[in-house]
Amino acid sequence: MNMYGFIKGTIDFIKNNQVCIDTGNVGYLVNISEKTYNELLGETDEIKLYTYTSVKEDDISLYGFLTIEELDFYKLLIGVNSIGPKLGMSVLSYFTISELVTYIVNKDAKAISKTPGLGPKSAEKIIIDLKDRVSSFAVDSVEYVPSNEEDETLNECVDALISLGFKKKDAISAVRKVKDYTDLSDLLSKALVFFDN
Repeated sequence: MNMYGFIKGTIDFIKNNQVCIDTGNVGYLVNISEKTYNELLGETDEIKLYTYTSVKEDDISLYGFLTIEELDFYKLLIGVNSIGPKLGMSVLSYFTISELVTYIVNKDAKAISKTPGLGPKSAEKIIIDLKDRVSSFAVDSVEYVPSNEEDETLNECVDALISLGFKKKDAISAVRKVKDYTDLSDLLSKALVFFDN
């Protein structure tokens, strides 16, 4: 069930990965991904979110996305058994669509299971159910794909930077700028240099 195709208005308040959109006479509380949350922070102009309506016995919730592509991918995710609306949003908070498509095609359940609250079995289920359904999503570039021992070190460094409070996008960018390193500790120290500027 989907009550609204999109909601357009100005931001009344935004916090805890939720945004209240003032449409004039009504404020709609919409759940958003961490990525969307960061993009909307400080926005003063009118915004438009494409929405999905989750209806349960004791709750009706809205989930919002900046693009139709993200909404469509979200619908695929929550169509997988055991992936509910909140967990689906968590997956899209942790990964970009490009990353997810690449992990699914490469059958990399280990990478997908890094999503908080998502276990290995659910990650495998996502791959099984969606591997033949994600080809329609354009993947311009893959930000990060762990595939061998060296890439695993890069992945661990990205995780370490995130745990230090840096945004995932910035952490990936810093790690990719490091050309030579001897081990994880060396890579981390060199990546941190790019945050000093």
